[in-house]
Amino acid sequence: MKRFTAVAVSLGLTAFATLSFAGSANAAGEQLTFDLKMPPAGKTLYKEAPKPVMWSTETKITVPPGSSTIEPLQALNLEMPTELSFNPDPNMPVCPDSAVNATTVSVPVETIIAACPNSIIGNGDSEFALAQQTALDRKGAMLAFNGGYENGNPRVMIYAYSYDTEVGLYTEAVLKKNGELYFPVPPLTADSSVTELNLNIPGVPMSIDFPAKGITANLPAGQDPNYALATCKSDSWDWSGAFVLGDRPEGLPPGPTTTLTDSGTTACTGAAGKAKFASIKIKGPGSVKAGKKGTYKVKIKNNGTATAKKVKLKVTGKGVSGKASGGNIAPGKSKTVKVKVKFAKKGKIKATFKATAAKTAAKSGKKTVKVK
Repeated sequence: MKRFTAVAVSLGLTAFATLSFAGSANAAGEQLTFDLKMPPAGKTLYKEAPKPVMWSTETKITVPPGSSTIEPLQALNLEMPTELSFNPDPNMPVCPDSAVNATTVSVPVETIIAACPNSIIGNGDSEFALAQQTALDRKGAMLAFNGGYENGNPRVMIYAYSYDTEVGLYTEAVLKKNGELYFPVPPLTADSSVTELNLNIPGVPMSIDFPAKGITANLPAGQDPNYALATCKSDSWDWSGAFVLGDRPEGLPPGPTTTLTDSGTTACTGAAGKAKFASIKIKGPGSVKAGKKGTYKVKIKNNGTATAKKVKLKVTGKGVSGKASGGNIAPGKSKTVKVKVKFAKKGKIKATFKATAAKTAAKSGKKTVKVK
């Protein structure tokens, strides 16, 4: 994560709920509680094949009874379940930096939606304590945008806005393949503090009321239903996180910080699934001399939900013989297998290329070869 900026912010919104866990921790009296809901967007999750999930997180920071102030959250360094991945649709527009950035986010929700209407991947809401005062709770709205990739990792751009304070916030993060997700929290006006926040990818349309202003912010759901994908290899997802709290008074050096750590699991259920071959594609010579061998490249794709194991390729036909091993093919992946085929008889020969694997229905393709 390289860029983060707050714009005249009284908004405690940057603990952006990429928090994917349920637990609690304590520092200087503050309590952090987390909750992850990641049900399948369809009917089933699988052990091997990534499927869309409704990624929804809730985060709450509280203080003991009688306390009136709450420390600001400065940063989150999270280890997300490695079975989770963010996958920007290549056909979905990337929200350009010129549209959503440090100088453009202090505008109402409807304005920022119009700036990148086709790049929204999620939404959320929050509460924050102005000047760290728990009695001065305010609301905020959040939208997440497709930022494309940064160094090969999916980039999430976060916009937040409060109609109560009429100012906004911008930051971003990337989810690495090892599950690392880092969110810096910029200094907020009057050293304000996060008290609660929720983020949903893709989420559902939601409305946030700002009674003091007589305004309702209508937030669309994310437009990419496949942005968050997950597998469930066992019966749970593991997570851990480190959370930095500490004062950052405006115009003064920051005070001491405290790091809270926590770890745990979130339950999931993954089906074993089943391998399934798609149609196979054959490339190679259209003519071969009788008694000789031709080398063919056969592309085999597994469109199923489990690994195709011990893949074998056999070539048969009138006077035709050939075979090769393809190893294993993971769900959603393809493998090109080279096979040498001998043609014993002259004529216009139809060769059948048949792929088989353990506990998998066979798939065949044909190629007509002129044998001279």
